[in-house]
Amino acid sequence: MAILFGRSRGTGDVDILIEPISYGRFFELYGRAEKKDFYFMNSTNLDTIYEMLIKGLAVRVAKKDTVIPNIEIKFVKNEIDRYSLDNRLRVVLGDNHVFISPIELQIAYKLYLGSDKDIDDAVYLWEIFKNHINKNRLYYFMRKMDVEGSKYGIG
Repeated sequence: MAILFGRSRGTGDVDILIEPISYGRFFELYGRAEKKDFYFMNSTNLDTIYEMLIKGLAVRVAKKDTVIPNIEIKFVKNEIDRYSLDNRLRVVLGDNHVFISPIELQIAYKLYLGSDKDIDDAVYLWEIFKNHINKNRLYYFMRKMDVEGSKYGIG
């Protein structure tokens, strides 16, 4: 998400969180993706892909004959996912829009991931939004994920 707000960073995927859907609806989604020249990278077996989603795993989708960039699709599987989806933010991009998870949750999650790039993303988002976010909510998520931001200037 930091890229959306101007951070220069290479990425190979875009994460998409969706409500769990029935096998029938997933079959339709799979068919529409194939018609638009996308493929599911995890398997060619529709049952296997759907079972992965049901088990809480992510599946990857990319344009045919490519690997990067790709889309990582996940079903909501826990309270943090639910919060993210229920409290998503709409970002307007010209005549279009995308939904993103709350900034407070993103900062805490990036700290939780812990790689140098993710920490840098968390700091970047903090610097941009520190005067516009709910700090109590940020601290809640940081406690929930057992991370600290103070050593990075967050908080």
